[in-house]
Amino acid sequence: MPVYSRTITVKEDIESAFTFTADFRNLDKWNEGDEAELITKEPIREGSVFKVKTHFNNRELELDYEIIEWGAPLRASLKTDSRNFEIVDTIFLSANAKGTELTYSVDIRYKGIFILIGLFFGPMFNKLLDTNIKNLEEILGPV
Repeated sequence: MPVYSRTITVKEDIESAFTFTADFRNLDKWNEGDEAELITKEPIREGSVFKVKTHFNNRELELDYEIIEWGAPLRASLKTDSRNFEIVDTIFLSANAKGTELTYSVDIRYKGIFILIGLFFGPMFNKLLDTNIKNLEEILGPV
């Protein structure tokens, strides 16, 4: 199934970059039009769930994203599962001489008829990820 991934280096320190990106309550700041709320109790950790209101292909969607991996400040994975697809967003971070290297990866597993139809969504997902990573770079400080 398709995996979309982008890597940037930002000025923000690794802890701050992780905290900002892995907390989906900040999603509206870098993924235009999306909103998310934490629906489980703080602190954010493995098992925490965000309710995300998003849109794709002119459709509004409401998805629950659960944190399935929480390795602060190096890695976090969030998963949503619907009738038509399963998506795992993974954030990888590492410190380097210029700042923080951040890789955002989206692994999509289509179900049913979407196994065939989903192949046509590739250009839309690439464009969306390009926009999101550019927004993250602007917020976290380009090098």
